[in-house]
Amino acid sequence: MRGTCVLVALVAAPVIGADDSRQLKVHAQRGLPQVERVTVYRTKDGKRERVGELTKLDAALALPSEGPFEVWAKPKDGLAVKVADKVTIGAGKTHDLKFGDVLGVVEVFGDNFPRADKVVVTDPRDPGPGEKGHVAVQEASDYRVEMVVPAGAYAVWVVPANGAKAQRVADNVRVQAGRSVRVGN
Repeated sequence: MRGTCVLVALVAAPVIGADDSRQLKVHAQRGLPQVERVTVYRTKDGKRERVGELTKLDAALALPSEGPFEVWAKPKDGLAVKVADKVTIGAGKTHDLKFGDVLGVVEVFGDNFPRADKVVVTDPRDPGPGEKGHVAVQEASDYRVEMVVPAGAYAVWVVPANGAKAQRVADNVRVQAGRSVRVGN
């Protein structure tokens, strides 16, 4: 009898611990550029602490607490973008994050623009590359590159290859989640 109680306790213990686990599962979407890394940060008192990273999408990442978490995705040959903020996950739950629900694509065709050293996507109020206070949301080294950005409104800048000042080539470009927007074609 005593051996049976110990056996039941050993079998039940992992099940009880498993109920406390929290997971994040990230799903890619066809039509969006490849994401090479997803990084998860715990945010507390205005500070960020890295708690995990995924390099294979569709695999679950175990998280240490209920959060809140920030989730950042780094596309191949691009800048990391925030895809989720203030994510909380209850004990024993899995949070499914679908990139198609939060990310879109900007593709710039340079047929009527100067030869580019860099193509930059920014907030519409951004002063532009080379100016004080500039923050790029996404950038590419040439035209016709799919740049992953969160859904929203953006300005598009071209930094000419001849060293001239950056030019704003599109303003108030609306990007919808799961969609691609073309500029300059």
